[in-house]
Order: sequence, then structure tokens, then C-alpha cells
Amino acid sequence: MLRRMRRDDTGAAVVDFVMMSVLLLMLLFGVLQVAVYFYARNVVAASAADAARYAAAESVDVAAGATRADHLVHEGLDEADASSIHCHAALGRDGTSGLPITTVRCTGHVRLLFSPLAMPLTIDVRSSVLKEGRR
Repeated sequence: MLRRMRRDDTGAAVVDFVMMSVLLLMLLFGVLQVAVYFYARNVVAASAADAARYAAAESVDVAAGATRADHLVHEGLDEADASSIHCHAALGRDGTSGLPITTVRCTGHVRLLFSPLAMPLTIDVRSSVLKEGRR
């Protein structure tokens, strides 16, 4: 009877299905996590670019650029991720032309959604625009 049970493959399809299902679910969650990360990165990049253009206007204070970027990030992401991303604005000079520029930089972390690990994914985005009106 023991020999017969060793040769019998009844139930092998179920075991194969379970093993493949686990691997496919892990792959699906990995793809979804990458998509969430790139979505968050694009929201932060668009917010920094918009805030830099806003802060580059002649009559706008540079600090208003950081406030605008933070506001746009909070609109585009959920509160848990948006609260860990901070934006800063500064005036500077372009290294090549010497023209004044406004730079908005946003840095922070996005949490892993589909993993029990508490490993954050880092976002660091910078956008620079020529400042209007001053030379």
C-alpha cells in the first residue's frame, strides 16, 4: 500500500496551483507597489514644478512656492504619505548663465503598501525655474 501511495499523484495539481498562486500574488503586489511609487513620485514632481513656476513670478515671495508645493502634494496623495514629504523653496543663480532661479525641492518617503516590512521608498525631486523681473 505504501508503494501505491508513493506513485499516486492525486492532489498534485492542487499543490501546484497553490504554489503558483502564491508566486503570482507576490508578483502582482510587487507590480502594484511599483505603480504606487511612480504615481507618488509623479505627483511630487508635478507639484514641485508647478510651485517653482508659481514662486518664479515677479510679485510672489519665494517661500510661497514651498507652501504651494506642500498643498499640492497633500491634494494628490493620502495623508500618511503626504505628511512625510516636505518641500523647500530657495532663490539661487544658474551656474551657466548666472541668471536668478527659483528652486523648489521636495523630499520624503512613501510607505510600502503590500509588505509587512516598514521600509520606506525615498522621493527626492527638484525643480528650477528662471525668476521673473530681477537680474
